[in-house]
Amino acid sequence: MGLRKILASASLITGLTLVVGAVVVALDGMPANALVGTKLQGAQAATPINTAKVETAWRDWMAQTGVKQSSLAIGRDGTILHSVGQRRAPDTAYAMASLSKAVTGMCINQLLTNSPYSWDSTLADLAPEFAKMNFTPAAQMTGLTLSQIATHTSGLPTTLNYGKMSTRARNLSSQPTMTRAALKEPSNFGPRGRYTYSNANYAILGSLIEAMTGASYGDHCKAHIMVPAGATQAMVSGRMFYAAGYGGWSASVEDYARFAMHWFDPAQPWMTTPESFGYDRGAQYGMGVSAYQTRAGTFVSHTGKWTHTDPRKPNIGSLFFVRSDGTTVVASWDGSLDASRYEHLHQALRDAL
Repeated sequence: MGLRKILASASLITGLTLVVGAVVVALDGMPANALVGTKLQGAQAATPINTAKVETAWRDWMAQTGVKQSSLAIGRDGTILHSVGQRRAPDTAYAMASLSKAVTGMCINQLLTNSPYSWDSTLADLAPEFAKMNFTPAAQMTGLTLSQIATHTSGLPTTLNYGKMSTRARNLSSQPTMTRAALKEPSNFGPRGRYTYSNANYAILGSLIEAMTGASYGDHCKAHIMVPAGATQAMVSGRMFYAAGYGGWSASVEDYARFAMHWFDPAQPWMTTPESFGYDRGAQYGMGVSAYQTRAGTFVSHTGKWTHTDPRKPNIGSLFFVRSDGTTVVASWDGSLDASRYEHLHQALRDAL
């Protein structure tokens, strides 16, 4: 899929809509192929960073979009080079929405290296693991591979149909309920191979992590992914904790930058040869991020959005990217913004580097 084609067809993708009384919650994980723009460089050396210029671009974006609360972190080679906040401290944790998927991707990848399974394993292969959580995939789903799940080419829809579960489930967006609907409800089974962004894919992976470890998703992935990266204050908590593997992480922009610098360092094997892991070249997505291969290396990014119609509850946005030289930028904010505003920030930050 060429970049020009991606930009022509880019649109806001809603990952989850949950109706709770009069409140409608939306969790969006817009893939960064809507954000990269036309300036992706084929070669990108590690050049000095003018952090003041990047901060100015961020502040200008806030002024133009009306965002009042936001924080920003810039890092490289494991070091936070600059962080700043406006009515939101850069070392204070906030919900990161779909940026959580990158944590899940790294967590399941680490588990696979010490297991009899691989990214090519099918749900049939993994049946003993899912049985531990009382999940039994329907026969139509048993041939699905972990790679297809991680790359959103599983055929699962953007918005799940919960079938009869909708009459008895208290929280249709929770990770276990979403996993069960994705694996059992026939109306969710679509043709495989085509990219369709769905939170259900990462709910499945989050549930698998719990099945394989016998621990909660948040506890295991914090201990094995966040803490080794130095993101010690990040956790699955707050109003989105139930979204776990697809949207449950709360982290400061500084901690998320530490996570991203560590696990998406250019020297990591999934950055040098992403096709050897859970990555689809056509979708340009894998292991929880949009990933673009350039002559200089791999560029990764992702976005998140959590929106309430209830004015008493916050609207949250987030964005991160790691350039092929390892330069990492993370931003989070309060406010519900459309895709063009995300694209504007993404390009402004990259132009300022």
